[in-house]
Amino acid sequence: MNFKTFKYKNYGECYFNVGTYLYNKQSMAISIKSIDGEDITVATVNMNDYMYEPDTATIKNYSENSGITEFLENLGVIEDIYSRARCNPYAAKNQTIDYCLMNMKKLKEYTKEFDYEWKI
Repeated sequence: MNFKTFKYKNYGECYFNVGTYLYNKQSMAISIKSIDGEDITVATVNMNDYMYEPDTATIKNYSENSGITEFLENLGVIEDIYSRARCNPYAAKNQTIDYCLMNMKKLKEYTKEFDYEWKI
């Protein structure tokens, strides 16, 4: 599969792997890896009480992933942010879990392994 790469933080050439969480087939899981195969981060988080729609993901925009929502927007991978919630009651306003509509065409451009299929 041909895919584009991108620079993420201090890492050179990176790509996405996209799938679903084992215990929630409606929740999209997106990880970032370096071209060398090194695991960089998991960009998403599964929220047990969320009603996931097709092509949506909850972005982990806190801790080591601070600023990832803006990065994904700039890359064109996020189409719309439906909601933002603080990751915990004591978190700063910018430490959030963001429920987003993903631009699947753009996401696939940067993805090496794509195994996401929303199903009930």
